[in-house]
This record gives sequence, structure tokens and C-alpha cells, in this order.
Amino acid sequence: MERLARQVRELIVASDHYRQTMAAGLRIGISESAVLGHLLHNGPQTPSLIAARVGLTAASTTALLDRLAGAQLVRRTPNPYDRRSVLVELTDLGRSAIEEMYTMFAIDIDAALDQADPRLRAEPELREAVTDLLERMAAALRERSGDRRGIEDALAEAHDAEQADGGNGTPTLDAPER
Repeated sequence: MERLARQVRELIVASDHYRQTMAAGLRIGISESAVLGHLLHNGPQTPSLIAARVGLTAASTTALLDRLAGAQLVRRTPNPYDRRSVLVELTDLGRSAIEEMYTMFAIDIDAALDQADPRLRAEPELREAVTDLLERMAAALRERSGDRRGIEDALAEAHDAEQADGGNGTPTLDAPER
């Protein structure tokens, strides 16, 4: 289990670097790239939904959308369901750019699969099991990341335990209750 956790961590670190490099290729930031991907997969969105997706304030989201619009990657259009609001959508250039990023991503994942255990290609059930595991890991990480207060409390408790021990031990965190 420890090796699996370590390898998932390595995957996350590699993914972060990958996202940074891909975004830099478009001369945009990671948050901007995340917005393009979100729009590609979810269609036009209101700025408030985009802000919630990338975890930014309304003002920061406005600045981010201004940068993307200035780069001609997105445009704001009137919201047909709410005259007080706008929808943000990909331009043709934005769609082309983010689709190319996803094409490269798919090629890279396919290349990794070529180097993995051949049973992953030959046995759809095994591939489905690995896919299901990745889906469940992503859900668990999303759930944990949604519990900021719980994380803060657990880390503070571990820090306090370390301080009480005089800094000589390694704090341990209790597993979450399920």
C-alpha cells in the first residue's frame, strides 16, 4: 500500500509539472489552462461557476477571463437565461488549443500503456479495474480537499503532538472515519 501511495504521489507531481509545461506552451498559466479544459468538457459557463471550479475570487476570475479574452481564447456572450449575467465560451482558437493539449495528453497516456503490463491492453476487464481505481482515488482526493477545516485540525493536532514530544518523534495522523 505504501508503494501505491508513493507512486500516486509521483503521478500527481508529474501531472502538476505536465500541466505547467502545457500551459506554458500556450503562454498562459495553469488556472487559465484549467478554465479552458473546464469549458471544453462542460460548455459555456458563468464566471461564478468558473470561479468555483478554479477556486478563485470573483475579482481574480475576472482578471483571468480578461487575460483569456485578450489572448482570443474565450469570449463573453450574453446569458440567454439571465440578462444580468454572461456566459464564457471557447473561441475557435481556444477550442483548437485545448483540444491539441488533450490530444497530446492522450498520446502520452497511450505511450505509457504501451510500456505497461501487456495484460492492460489485452484484458479490458483489467483495464476497467485500473480505471475504476483511478476514478475512486480522484474522488477520495476531491473529498479530502473539500474538507479544509478537517485538514487544518488534523495537521494542527499532529503539530501539537510533535511539539509535546519535544520534536523527537514523528507525528501520526489518524485515518479518516468511513
